Amino acid sequence: MENKPKKLTKLYIIIVIFLLIIALLSAFILLSFPRGDEQVSEIPDGEKYVGEKIDEEIVEEPVPPVMRSRFYDLYEQNDHIIGWIRVPGTNINYPVVQGDDNLFYLHHDLDRRRSAAGTIFLYASADVLENNRNLSLFGHYMRNGTKFSALHNYLDIEHYRRFPIFAFDNLYEDGLYKIFSVFYMAGSSADALFYYYITADFPTDEDFAAHINQLLVRSIFITTVDVDIDDRIVILTVCTYETYDLRLAVAGRRIRPGESLLVNTEDAILNPEPLFPQRWYNAFGGEPPAHILESL
Repeated sequence: MENKPKKLTKLYIIIVIFLLIIALLSAFILLSFPRGDEQVSEIPDGEKYVGEKIDEEIVEEPVPPVMRSRFYDLYEQNDHIIGWIRVPGTNINYPVVQGDDNLFYLHHDLDRRRSAAGTIFLYASADVLENNRNLSLFGHYMRNGTKFSALHNYLDIEHYRRFPIFAFDNLYEDGLYKIFSVFYMAGSSADALFYYYITADFPTDEDFAAHINQLLVRSIFITTVDVDIDDRIVILTVCTYETYDLRLAVAGRRIRPGESLLVNTEDAILNPEPLFPQRWYNAFGGEPPAHILESL
């Protein structure tokens, strides 16, 4: 019985020593860990800091465009549907498709059945999602006045003065376009003054500026609508028969954000010397303006 207090004393001593060891270890850890301000000052630069490298490598996925509901049924009918074209003052009010080439829809309707009238189509090289700066649509001239036949109304400057805007809506957004050029073009590169105006995009701003100049010098009108390299152009094309293998084209540039819909058409005038295809001069006489050729 006399040994019991001694055993308890030893136990107390062991417990105290153990607690002292824990306290010393805790103090050592706390003193050796840098304070908050010291830790911030010692963060390595961006090249070595893993956290910053992770941030640099984050790439936000683009949000895919959403098709407007009014195109759902048309898309179910034909998944080549790409938009809708409307030209006020005419009967042009049609769906627009885009095929794998520029031949199929010359002779097929919206249901892909054989048809002499074809379907209005966007040239295959274009991509509306890539925001190409130059989109070209083609439609037939029909004797019954359908498809793009009514584009011939724009040979009359008075018609242009009344209807200087057309609409081309794609699956994802609407677009209004101010007409700035109405011009003739040869149907093939065999023509000495042929210009490939349906190019969808251009490698440089200088190339696009040269394209705009081509459309302006060939126009039968001089309008008040300005065009620059930041604009988007849509060209509507139809066959015409003043002479063989000829096209008539109407070009508009998209209305800019915040821009008025009004167009000063009263100051539009006939171009005294537009540049025509060579076959035009062969058929009707005259020569291409030398100063214009030098500017191209």
